[in-house]
Amino acid sequence: LSNGTVCTPRCSQGGAFSVCGTNRCQFQTQGREADANQEILPEEVNVKRLISHTKWAIALLLIPAVGTAIACTNQPAEPGIPTPEPTPQPIDAPLLPPLSEAVLNQRQAEMQQWIQSDLDLVGLGKIGGMGSPISPELEAYRQTWAEIDPAVAPFLGTWAKEWNMLPHNFMTVFPSEVAGRVCLVRYRQQETDTVPFETYNTPLEFSVAQVVDGQLLASNTQSARSLIQRTPASDYVPYDVEFLSTVDPDGSLRVYASQRPPAVDPAWEPELVEQFRANQCRS
Repeated sequence: LSNGTVCTPRCSQGGAFSVCGTNRCQFQTQGREADANQEILPEEVNVKRLISHTKWAIALLLIPAVGTAIACTNQPAEPGIPTPEPTPQPIDAPLLPPLSEAVLNQRQAEMQQWIQSDLDLVGLGKIGGMGSPISPELEAYRQTWAEIDPAVAPFLGTWAKEWNMLPHNFMTVFPSEVAGRVCLVRYRQQETDTVPFETYNTPLEFSVAQVVDGQLLASNTQSARSLIQRTPASDYVPYDVEFLSTVDPDGSLRVYASQRPPAVDPAWEPELVEQFRANQCRS
């Protein structure tokens, strides 16, 4: 002002607007004036204004900071409440019933005869080889899953029978996020009916299996821990081979040899990828 009096734009008492007089600051409060009745020197006004403005600045800085801290603080989980497991997707197709002990013994004997017959053919030079060496990567993969879901671990992997005569069988067994379940992708390579020695692959067949009491049960095949066998290296086949047999609904026996850890094929059709994901399968 012209007389040198300095008035604070907003007074600290209640935050009301100030009205400036000659040498004093009057405060308006809810319909009445309250006279400060005290001379305020310019230096005092400057100090009070500085204090007032400092308080406002601190408040404006603290309010958003406190809000951010509250919004970003992760509340600890309540003790004793477990993390919820994924909701199991129901298996659409009905599963085949478990194999009886007698049937399992019979199938195991057939499997051993089948393996020995092919070993003899290798020894006679009729076929060039049989199976693949047991994969260290596959064994490590199974060991990892054995700590998560030990029931399914022995079945996991890519299995194939691609020696001797057609048809050649292929099956990949994937783990699942649901304990005790696996996902199967199977197909065959076989000759056409019209052109000799011309082959084709059958469409990929997806299914979900449950492992119960050592038996793998799906809607289109069955297997068991007792139908997994390791054959030691010999003069004919200079490496250990791991075999797995499955039984189809028509009673036919398929024998595979393990190859490598399971992996999703980038060439899969979108429909198969969707089935894989919807059934909580893992690679």
